[in-house]
Amino acid sequence: MSEAFEPGDEREPVIEVENMSKYFSAGSGFIASVLGSPDVQAVDEVSLDIRSGETLALVGESGCGKSTLARAILQLDRPTSGSVRFNGQDLTEMRGREIRPLRQDMQMVFQDPHSSLNPRMKVGQIIEEPMQAHDLYDEDERTRRAKELLDKVGLEAAHYHRYPHEFSGGQRQRVNLARAFSTDPEVVMCDEPTSALDVSVQAQVLNVMTDLQEDFDVTYLFISHDLSVVRYIADRVAVMYLGHVVELAEKEELFENPQHPYTKALLDAIPVPDPRETSGRAPLPGDVPSPIDPPSGCRFRTRCPRLIQPGTHDVDPEEVSGEAREARCESYEMPEDVWDSVRTFSRAVNRRTFGLEDVEDAEGAVQRAVEDEFFPDGRPSGEPDEVIQATIRLLADGEWGEAGDLMETTFEENSICAARRPAYEVETEHGSDRHFSACHLHREDG
Repeated sequence: MSEAFEPGDEREPVIEVENMSKYFSAGSGFIASVLGSPDVQAVDEVSLDIRSGETLALVGESGCGKSTLARAILQLDRPTSGSVRFNGQDLTEMRGREIRPLRQDMQMVFQDPHSSLNPRMKVGQIIEEPMQAHDLYDEDERTRRAKELLDKVGLEAAHYHRYPHEFSGGQRQRVNLARAFSTDPEVVMCDEPTSALDVSVQAQVLNVMTDLQEDFDVTYLFISHDLSVVRYIADRVAVMYLGHVVELAEKEELFENPQHPYTKALLDAIPVPDPRETSGRAPLPGDVPSPIDPPSGCRFRTRCPRLIQPGTHDVDPEEVSGEAREARCESYEMPEDVWDSVRTFSRAVNRRTFGLEDVEDAEGAVQRAVEDEFFPDGRPSGEPDEVIQATIRLLADGEWGEAGDLMETTFEENSICAARRPAYEVETEHGSDRHFSACHLHREDG
């Protein structure tokens, strides 16, 4: 954590992102241009701020939109909608010549320390290139500054005349850091800068980054999937899932008081150092949905272990799909353990992870198999049981698709988790800063 930034510090934001989205076309070529193609919703309506002098970490599974968000903030990929303000200036309203002078204040360190360096240029040329591009300093001053930066990142001035292939991965990443800091930037985006390095080298690079932050009073956006690294370097943490920010809080608050089920799952997935110790933590079931057709409401709901059952919160029938309305949008008032069994059965049918190969081709045999696997203590009563019985009949006929659709539209799509996108401020336990969690479990009437 930066010593200059304290928990609860209400510094002015240097970057403000408001309702920013970045979509990519999923198709290409003549046919796609004529008929159109669906959009990949890489980043969807993200809002956050990055405060002066802090390290904001951005975490999440691969493909959740972390790198795309960083590139859109820097305008390397122009956002589809929304705004990005840098020191009060809206970057999304600027074009080439207008935004170019600001680029020296916003630099990026890329993930791969090998491919991000030009193999035909010497290290000194690589570090000086940004200074030349922005017409900073004269030739002698650029040389002096490049050698000074090499020393600051833990290399030697003699390395000025060497080529990238002469360095190890950790040394190349130090060169990347020296290049990023050559223009004396205000913000540096770090896209998984240590993921390609050995653990011992990671610690060295992180220490260099901490020293550079203190020397240059720089602000970091630090992208990573390694929560151990995040806990070492971050001041605040934003958690992303499928293009959305689902939780945002100070580091200690988030690690000690996680409020979103996805954040809890990520923390549970941290490896235990002692191989003799068993945590008993189960991995998240299912796969990440496609960003071309993401789930409505909460995007994590298709994998969430705490999906809210229908009717637990009031939902306007107009907010859910037509199929869900036909499937009786109302409360079934099931006990929590029964609802867990129904939800587990629904997802097993949808994912076809419930095997019926060894079950006799008869409705009674299928029903006994379902009861033994999912409802050993008895099925629910009333209308939920009618839906389950109808699902069993479809399974007995081999209609897996229809069975999955029936369970999903009856139960999951009737949940408030499917009807509305959640956004809540929750009470903090560590520090005094705000804690954001995008989960309907935080509703006051819940």
